[in-house]
Amino acid sequence: MHELTRKQINNCKNCGTPIKNFNFCPNCGAKKITRRITFKNLCLEFSNSFLNFDNSFFRTFTHLFTKPEQVIDGYINGLRKRYLNAISYFAISLTLIGIYSFFLKDRLGELLILNATSEEQLEITKSTTDLTVKYQSLTNFLIIPILALISRLVFINYKKYNLTEHLIIYLYAYSHIVAIMSIVLFPIPFITDNMYLATMIQFPIYIIYIAYVLKRLYNISFMKITLKTILFLVISTIIFTIFTFMIAAIFYKFEIIEIPSK
Repeated sequence: MHELTRKQINNCKNCGTPIKNFNFCPNCGAKKITRRITFKNLCLEFSNSFLNFDNSFFRTFTHLFTKPEQVIDGYINGLRKRYLNAISYFAISLTLIGIYSFFLKDRLGELLILNATSEEQLEITKSTTDLTVKYQSLTNFLIIPILALISRLVFINYKKYNLTEHLIIYLYAYSHIVAIMSIVLFPIPFITDNMYLATMIQFPIYIIYIAYVLKRLYNISFMKITLKTILFLVISTIIFTIFTFMIAAIFYKFEIIEIPSK
């Protein structure tokens, strides 16, 4: 029975390198898998990957709170094994946000009806909310390069990080704080009829956390990061206002969203 559960592996399944006498591929580093998949070893693999507090995910998660400069600066400078890579962390964040939106979809519909002051406002808000939920993953994917560009402009007098490296900063920092707040604020729409309360809470927390990360990365004073944050907000307001009007115009032109006539 033991032999039936083993496979004879002579070459790496990923790159084809001979690995008969190796446990890991000497070319690409992939682990040599000789046992067939069973429910037991599938559960064990899941446990080792996600429930082991010594693995890279939990280390990345905790260190993005306590020492984000080690995670982000480490990744930028070639540290790849100790922490989860930026793209994977962003993907996990999108998954959590998607789950959050799925479970809140019906409750948001109820809150829209309760908070609407007119039929016209209800229709506009409902259309906007439906689009936001529908394209949330795309929105989060697009917002990160915009934030990276704004951040690079704000820190234009610092040469420590280029534009692409600012992209890595936000793949970690933005993904981290958005996913955390999705979990923390999940109960709020169910305990209050104020549909804007969660946004009012999370927005300043986003700003404070991003400022904290940038302060640690650039090792600058509280006064300097405060001034940089104000500049960041001013530029962000201008860019996102223009961006919002552009998107609204495109949606209206292609009849993705309708503005009810009086």
